[in-house]
Amino acid sequence: MNHFRPSGATSFSRCPDFSQTLEIRNVHFRYGFGEQSVLKGVNLTIHPGEMIALIGPSGGGKTTLMKVIMGLFEPFHGEVLVGGRSIKSFSKQVYRQAIGSVSQDDQLYAGSIAENIAFFDPEINMERVEEVARLAAVHDEIHAMPLRYDSLIGDMGSVLSGGQKQRVLLARALYARPAILFMDEGTAHLDPENEAKVLEALSRLNITRVVIAHRQQSIQAADRVVTVSQGMVHHKSTEAAILRLEV
Repeated sequence: MNHFRPSGATSFSRCPDFSQTLEIRNVHFRYGFGEQSVLKGVNLTIHPGEMIALIGPSGGGKTTLMKVIMGLFEPFHGEVLVGGRSIKSFSKQVYRQAIGSVSQDDQLYAGSIAENIAFFDPEINMERVEEVARLAAVHDEIHAMPLRYDSLIGDMGSVLSGGQKQRVLLARALYARPAILFMDEGTAHLDPENEAKVLEALSRLNITRVVIAHRQQSIQAADRVVTVSQGMVHHKSTEAAILRLEV
């Protein structure tokens, strides 16, 4: 048996362990050679099970930082580590399978609501579909539709409101049981009542959550608030987090 790897072959660790600390260590990022750095020496530690809100002015680096943590952008200096291991030691496919995300660019596809939540899983688990729809505070509205979860989305199907679409996308992100959830303005289109329901459900999840937030309700739901401005991070705790620590 040949135990030698071909020259240039890459050895990947099995899978990331998000039950351990996630660390962003001295990360610098720019979009092209010679361009100005968007992230400048970012250091941040995210503890397992923590909900962190990234806040700050538009263009300050929040979305870029999130995409670096997700492995979508590679920093030109510094690294992202999970349990002390660089995310480069994991295959991109395996790393991203451990992640759930909701962004304003996400789309629903032609098909049923159930298919969209399950992301066209060939063996849809309807019990799981309904479970995550409840977590995303959209189950009751789906159940009120004539075809319920078989309702079609697309040109020939149902037209969902912006808030319904966003909650279906959140349900999709939760369907595969991610170890860490990223949300870029994931509750931006929700009315205060549904936002409160979603945030309450998110607070019960036993996974790490990183959210980009502008609304006060989302910020107050976080365990910790990190301000990202001019490519650098500044830390502060929310009043809610302080109260929890004092109990």
